[in-house]
Amino acid sequence: MSVLTPNPSPPFNTTRVSHVVLTSRDLDRTRHFYETGLGLEVTAHDADRLCLRALEETGHHSLLFEKTDAEGPGLCRRIGYRAYTNDDLKRARDYFQSRGKTAEFVERPYQGPTLQLSDGVGVPIEFCATMEQAESRMQRFHMHAGGKLAFMDHVQIACHDVAGAYAWYSDLGFRLSEYTARDGTDEMWGVWLKRKNNTQDVVFGNGAGPRLHHFAFHTPEVGNVIHAADVMASLGLADTMDRAPGRHGIGNAFFIYFRDPDGHRVEIFTSHYNVIDVDHTPKRWDLSDTRRSQLWGFPAPKKWFFEASAFEGVPVEKPLMDATPVTLEAFLESW
Repeated sequence: MSVLTPNPSPPFNTTRVSHVVLTSRDLDRTRHFYETGLGLEVTAHDADRLCLRALEETGHHSLLFEKTDAEGPGLCRRIGYRAYTNDDLKRARDYFQSRGKTAEFVERPYQGPTLQLSDGVGVPIEFCATMEQAESRMQRFHMHAGGKLAFMDHVQIACHDVAGAYAWYSDLGFRLSEYTARDGTDEMWGVWLKRKNNTQDVVFGNGAGPRLHHFAFHTPEVGNVIHAADVMASLGLADTMDRAPGRHGIGNAFFIYFRDPDGHRVEIFTSHYNVIDVDHTPKRWDLSDTRRSQLWGFPAPKKWFFEASAFEGVPVEKPLMDATPVTLEAFLESW
C-alpha cells in the first residue's frame, strides 16, 4: 500500500488522542502504581472507578480504570479522542451512520456528550469535545513526582490489518509521519498517524489484533525517564519494567516501558519532534532495519511483540502480514 494523501477536509475535526478506558481488578494497587510510582494525579477514586491525569493536563482524566471482578489480564474498553466542538460530534455521528456504522451518544462520567463506535478494524473508540476542567499541576513543582509525566501522547494498537486502519484514519484527516514497510515493497508493517503537531496520536503495528499494545505519556527530560525507573525500583516495582531504556529510531523517542498490576503496558518517553507542515514527507523504515525500533539499546523481549491488552468483547484476528520480529532472546543467542 503506497502512502495516501490524507483528507484535507475531513467530515469532522479530531484534535488528538484524549484518554484510555481500562479494567482493573484492584483499584488500590493500580493507584499505587500510577500515583506513587509514576507520579500521576488522582482526580477521582471510588469503589467503581479510578481517574488519573498528568502534570500539564487540565481535563479531568487521561486514564480511566473501571473495576472488574473478571479473572485474567486487564482489558481495554475504549480509546478516547477529542473532537473540536460538540457540532463536530454531531457531524461525526451523521457521517458514520450514513456509511452504515453504528454510532451512538452515551453518558460518560466527567465528559460532555460522547459518541461511541468501532473503527475500521474493530477498535472500540469514543469521541468527546469537552471534559470537566481544573487547574493543572504544571507549575506546582513541589508536587512533581515519579516520572514527572506531562501529558498522554499516543496509543499503539497491535493490528491484523494495518493497511485498513491506515485508510480509515486517513479519511478522517489523520496524517502519516513515519512508517515501516517490507523491504522493496509498499506492504506496510506499521503506521504512525497524527492529528496534533508531533509524530503520533495512534500507531498501528502488525500483529494479532486488534489489541492495545501500549499507551504513552510524554515527559520533558531524559532524566525523568531514568528517575521513573529509580522510583519504581525503590518501591519494589523494578520487576514491572517491560522494556529497558533505549532510543527508538521511529519518532526519536527515548523510552522505557512498564506493565501495571493488570498487565497493561505504559510507555514513558521524551525527545520526539514536531510534524507541522502539510508537505512534510513521511519517513520510511525498512522492516529489516532494526534501528527503527532501537537506535541504541537491546531489542525488545519476545513478550513485547506478542503480549497486549485485549479489547473487551472484540475477537482477535491473525495478522495479514507474516513478519518475524527481532527479539532480545534471538539477539542474545546470536551474540
